[in-house]
Amino acid sequence: MTTSAGSRAELIDALTAELIAAFEAWPGKGSSWSEAVLDEWAMRVFRLQIEGIPTYRRYCESRGVGPEDVRSWREVPPVPTAAFRVVDLIVGGPEAARLTFRTSGTTQGRSARGRHLVRAPELYRASLRPTFRAYVLQEDVQAKIVTLPPSFTYDSASSLGWMLDDLRTGLGAGDGLSVATASGIDWQALASEVQRSLDTGRPLCLLGTTVGFAEWVDRMERDGGSAVRLPEGSVAMDTGGAKGRAGLQRADVARGLVGWLGLSPDRVFNEFGMTELLSQRYAAGEPPLPLRGPPWLRTRVLDPATLDELPDGDVGILSHFDLANAASVCAVLTEDRGRIVGDGIEWIGRTAGAPPRGCSLATAELLEARQHA
Repeated sequence: MTTSAGSRAELIDALTAELIAAFEAWPGKGSSWSEAVLDEWAMRVFRLQIEGIPTYRRYCESRGVGPEDVRSWREVPPVPTAAFRVVDLIVGGPEAARLTFRTSGTTQGRSARGRHLVRAPELYRASLRPTFRAYVLQEDVQAKIVTLPPSFTYDSASSLGWMLDDLRTGLGAGDGLSVATASGIDWQALASEVQRSLDTGRPLCLLGTTVGFAEWVDRMERDGGSAVRLPEGSVAMDTGGAKGRAGLQRADVARGLVGWLGLSPDRVFNEFGMTELLSQRYAAGEPPLPLRGPPWLRTRVLDPATLDELPDGDVGILSHFDLANAASVCAVLTEDRGRIVGDGIEWIGRTAGAPPRGCSLATAELLEARQHA
């Protein structure tokens, strides 16, 4: 028996409150959840999602999967990322969304941008802050957070902008600064913050895209300035990979930050996130170090053709399960290639050419489900 729309709203809001409490109670890296705990959450969330999103319900039914069939997070049918371009994946419908994030469109063009409708920004925040504190900020709570990319003020469709704004205002000492302008990065303001850090001995937490940091390193090299050594406890985190700049290698950017800012390699972090997910993973140093995240974010590696799960260490396409997506869909099938490495994942890159057969079939099933929802 399905519940009414009003009852579903009450249930998803109550579940959201429980998840927020669970996320905020997580003591940090080194502490995980048992499979049984995650499975219990997965069954509860899946039932609400399958009842509250008609297209997802039809999609799962076409695969012969209902709430009574799922006993593990691994059994929740994942939707391909392409689904976010054609279906409103949110419990309660589009009118329930308080935020709308859009993908960059760098792969298939801006006309094919997907969108992630977010019902509860506070759940996003509850996932974001403990994970960032555990893996990046660590014990440096007095660090000043400085962000380089455009803030949410300039791009209200950017999940990255929202994320960095929240970190800048909510973590560290709470006096973070954005050096972004409507037209780009204010390089003079960034240089002034570096100098202020050197003068006062206060550590910086620098957050930017890989491409933005690459431009900064290029500028420092071109200007012929002197390398500095930021105060102990300073960190830099880049996100977004090398999209938008051919030939750019993330490892070169990391080495540039180490050389010019005096950071040790283990204080240069890479963030792995997606618009379609509300939780992130982080790695320190140069790849292929594993990307690690919170216990409510798990990843399977699947065969590109059959979508069968592969053994740890084998390369396949990545399928993520994220409880922070409680009001949309937790299981997301990507076209990224990677593998499981210890307690993390190694991202290898996008699949070249046409989407993998498994992704194409899943997308076709999703489109068919949309027509009959």
